Amino acid sequence: MNLFVNALSIVIVGILAVSLIYTLSVARQKKAVEGDLDTKIAEPVQRHIYMSNPIFWAYGIFFTLVLFIILFVAITFRAS
Repeated sequence: MNLFVNALSIVIVGILAVSLIYTLSVARQKKAVEGDLDTKIAEPVQRHIYMSNPIFWAYGIFFTLVLFIILFVAITFRAS
């Protein structure tokens, strides 16, 4: 395995760890609410509605990694 694959593996493991911690914290907050569906949305979430959405983060990280992989393959296997 080369340096790029090792670095990419470390980044992926880091993202997975942060995602797991974030998911556990959101689950704990949801348990505290205990079924109230129409609760007030926090002010920081109202101001940054797209930046606080983990789905948008997942899409952004996925497409960024896809671009890095495409660039890596293009640089590594470019025609001579």
